[in-house]
Amino acid sequence: MRVSFINSLLGGDFSALDIAITTLATYVNERSRHKASIIDLTFHLRNWRQVLRQGIEENSPDVIAISSNTMYMKYVNAIMQEIKKEYRLPVILGGHHASIYPEETIAIPECDSICIGDGEEALVEYLNRRQEGKALEGACGIWAKEGDRIIRNTGGRFRKGLDDLPIPNWDLWKDLDKYFYYLGMLYMIGSRGCPYNCTYCDAHGIKDAVPGDYFRLCDPVRYAREIAYQWDKYKNRNLRLAQLFDPVFTMYDDWVESFCAEYRRLGIQNEFRYSVFSRLDHLNERKIKALAKSGCAILRVGVEAGDEYIRNKIYKRGMSGSKIKEIFRLAKENGIIFTAFYILGGPAETPHTVKRTISLAYELDAERSAFFIYKPFTKEGVELLSEHGGWIDNSRWQKADNITFDAVVYTKDLSPRQVEWAQKKAYFLTFGRRLLRMLWRQNLKYFPQLLIYMCKGIIDGLNYSYLLVYYHIYGYDNVDK
Repeated sequence: MRVSFINSLLGGDFSALDIAITTLATYVNERSRHKASIIDLTFHLRNWRQVLRQGIEENSPDVIAISSNTMYMKYVNAIMQEIKKEYRLPVILGGHHASIYPEETIAIPECDSICIGDGEEALVEYLNRRQEGKALEGACGIWAKEGDRIIRNTGGRFRKGLDDLPIPNWDLWKDLDKYFYYLGMLYMIGSRGCPYNCTYCDAHGIKDAVPGDYFRLCDPVRYAREIAYQWDKYKNRNLRLAQLFDPVFTMYDDWVESFCAEYRRLGIQNEFRYSVFSRLDHLNERKIKALAKSGCAILRVGVEAGDEYIRNKIYKRGMSGSKIKEIFRLAKENGIIFTAFYILGGPAETPHTVKRTISLAYELDAERSAFFIYKPFTKEGVELLSEHGGWIDNSRWQKADNITFDAVVYTKDLSPRQVEWAQKKAYFLTFGRRLLRMLWRQNLKYFPQLLIYMCKGIIDGLNYSYLLVYYHIYGYDNVDK
């Protein structure tokens, strides 16, 4: 059978180069008798229906598969409606939303089936049964509609091992060179899940969807070799950084040291540097030195809040201000820069706590500072909001499609508009030094390069707000390298 995965992002955010559907499509192609393709709509917002038609005509899929994210469900719904109206193809949804909210997801009229848990084996079994004309009763991890009945199979799983998976094939993305231009990065991951339960993050909600170990790590030596393989494959296509998406990359000392040693042995630490997520409380001087020597260019860290109560009691981060400042100092001394993430407008926030966050961001002076607007993804987050006198503006929440902009909650002391103004102030205060550094590095090249970047993005249908932010924060300085 033929299955087409659709990257369903229609909101203008072009940073969602989806690792999950790349991994699944590669697995289907290399480990089954079926054929998988990817239809990406990211750079075709104005004519996405036409691009969808072209993709379906070119690939002739028997099944459409879409990874569902709570923030993007309105886009998923719009695409499913188009598919049912024009092509009448069966649709299977997977991803976090389908696993966390299976009843809500399977109830969508255009959704025929859902996959709960990891999708490799479950999707292949689903395709096998459809090709052989067998019933879906008993297909592990699959829920499916059969007439007026919903088959709710048990047995969804988390794969125990990651090392036997094929290396993701990014050639499945037709617009890969556009991602390389706008972002300069290739996304990679050597783990699944996260052992933490931060109150603002819905990633851990999938833990209870199926039994088994949710947090898993691949072999660090294999992971380093996979990155080297991708570098050798794409190094002549404007690729400048490996963006590793493991949420707790620096958790285990031995694992990090093995990865770093292998990366240095491969000899690519100077030509293909990498960026990792890290919790600040995982870092120490020894680990920072090992990362720096092996080519770690950027640490992406969640500071979240400048106020200790908000950071540690509301968000459960467990980090003191002095520890944060110490790690920033050590990393900078070893040549590693930071992308620091902050959240504005969460439960119990006041004008004073928001001011403390902006002040800390200014003091830390990360090379890149990103200020996200709080979104109430988790049950605990909603409860905390209510407990501290806040509430959700449902009309705003229903329109939300990102974590970058657009406040959707009232706290006892802050309105959504006040939070949005605070975000503008935060960027104004922290961006000035970033801009001066870029001007110094690029000299007069900055202005024409930014203009070209913005013009290309607008022609490709991208949102100018994302273009402006990503050029300066997520694009690894994009075309100034």
